[in-house]
Amino acid sequence: MSWTLELGYRNIILEVDSQLLMDWITTKINPPCGISTQVLKLVSLSKQTHNFHCKHTFGEANFVADTLAKHSHTIPNPQIYFKWQQLPKQARAYYQLDMTEMPSFRRRKLKRINEPP
Repeated sequence: MSWTLELGYRNIILEVDSQLLMDWITTKINPPCGISTQVLKLVSLSKQTHNFHCKHTFGEANFVADTLAKHSHTIPNPQIYFKWQQLPKQARAYYQLDMTEMPSFRRRKLKRINEPP
């Protein structure tokens, strides 16, 4: 949020993959003491915008954002991408699928049961 304000953006749509976080930001419920400072800072930043909207989006519904969120935990410094070509390889692939409106599916390995219960 602070980056967007520093870059001059004042119409913000914040998509979060946690309904609970969205409720904290929109002050529907109070956050726990351990993270209330961070949530209050985010609420304060949102009040500096002209138009702020927070909405819940399932991580599975937005592969690009989900991939970028996971990627952010593997790099030491925050990064800003201005072109889709700058995205990490995995996020770029999901972005291209989104642009062609091709559906994406998350695969999960299933455990095999050798003996029935």
